Amino acid sequence: MIGHHGGVFRRRLALLPVVGLLLTGCLRLEAPTAEEPSGEPDSALIEVSTGEAAATATLEPSCPPADPSEPLTADDLNEAMDEADLRYWQSADVGASAVLADGRVLWVWGDTIRKLGVQPRMVDNSILVTSGTCISQLVTEPKGPVLPPDPNGLSVWPMSVIRMEPGPEAAADVTDVVVVYCTRVQRGDRMWDFIVRGITVAVYEVGADGVPRLADAAQLTPDDPDLGAIHWGAASVLDGDWVYLYGTRNTGEAFVYGHELYVARVPATDPTSGAAMEYWDGATWQDDRGRAAPLIGAVEGVSQMLSVDVVDGRFLAYSKLGGDPNDWAAIWTADGPAGPFGPGRPVLESPSGLDEGYLQYTPLAHPDIPTTPGNLLVSVSRNVSDYDLLLRRPDLGRPLFAEIPRGPGT
Repeated sequence: MIGHHGGVFRRRLALLPVVGLLLTGCLRLEAPTAEEPSGEPDSALIEVSTGEAAATATLEPSCPPADPSEPLTADDLNEAMDEADLRYWQSADVGASAVLADGRVLWVWGDTIRKLGVQPRMVDNSILVTSGTCISQLVTEPKGPVLPPDPNGLSVWPMSVIRMEPGPEAAADVTDVVVVYCTRVQRGDRMWDFIVRGITVAVYEVGADGVPRLADAAQLTPDDPDLGAIHWGAASVLDGDWVYLYGTRNTGEAFVYGHELYVARVPATDPTSGAAMEYWDGATWQDDRGRAAPLIGAVEGVSQMLSVDVVDGRFLAYSKLGGDPNDWAAIWTADGPAGPFGPGRPVLESPSGLDEGYLQYTPLAHPDIPTTPGNLLVSVSRNVSDYDLLLRRPDLGRPLFAEIPRGPGT
């Protein structure tokens, strides 16, 4: 059990390698033995089953209706997280958000620690729904991860989430369609062994009872063990008729810990279709992914996961400047989804914590959540390098919220 869940914890630390190896550039990520050890990507997508999750989904505990006009400050959320005591959610990373039609906020989380006595103690993912500072957890039978399982047994971690209006095909009582872009990860036996294999999309519908229920799931991209592949959906944003999917790529360059940033798009009417993707090649949208051109270079690049949102009419990327091992969260802005993005501008100190073992990574922005007037709500994932300490003190792995100025220069 410890070895298996050490594997789950591994992904969080993989973003922040051991400081000695990091500084020397000697860390080599070794891939675990794959069922298909060939380095060639698969050409076919595999069907993903939604299972029985929708029929058993509940929110526990129940929360009162949200007041969409009531601001939610960073202090409010930090206090709510400090006091959270859910059986199936004690701490988790990522925490991408989508505001629902009734003002509640849906949050998607990666590696999730549960209460002592719950087995398994850690699962790959979870979903919370907040109403003000009241927190509910999405629970499905058999009370494990809530995102659809991968048919090959790979781990599924959420990266980004968008909320859409229901289409004409939706049931009459559906108020929200929530699309979650996830990464499929193959684990090994040691802490640093994993490969990102591809991207899966999960679609949830929220009905009259307010419970998100899994409605559809599909592989967006086929299996590809290439460590230098672009991982689409690291951020996503709905704008007009398109969903823009931002992809990050690790270049493998020594002493470079940032990721390149790319962008593709899919029709908003078909957000799960990899065949419908178009890629920005630096001049136009086209259907050859091999021609995708980076919007931001790796040297002063972004984290593996980030947020990109339309904020006051401009596209705003928020991430660690130069990657998660660095100590400042920054913003990049552009007039359009494909840039050009200006240089990253540091806006909030966010120590990586590598020297002390108290880690901060994956900063995200939450512009749709009303907060202090003139400010933008942001968060950062936290963790500790000591897994046993995390199990004893899961509060150390809860996100930290802050606010930064919101305006033309944001």
